[in-house]
Amino acid sequence: MENWYDNKAIYEMMQEVKQDMSALREEMTATRTLIRDYNSLREKVEDTAVKVNTLMWLTPVAIAATGVLFTVLNFFLK
Repeated sequence: MENWYDNKAIYEMMQEVKQDMSALREEMTATRTLIRDYNSLREKVEDTAVKVNTLMWLTPVAIAATGVLFTVLNFFLK
């Protein structure tokens, strides 16, 4: 069986589609904003992780270097 629509029904369907597309456009904009914010946050977390890893590597090196310095100073100042 074929469906035939009059002009009013077609117009109403088109209006519904237009409203749905508008809502979809708004949701896509919100999603794009969330993705952008997430990517920015991820970059900040990665930068912080690099800084923490550098600090965790430098701390033992600095402690060892201080120990060597005091040992050398102790040897020469006796």
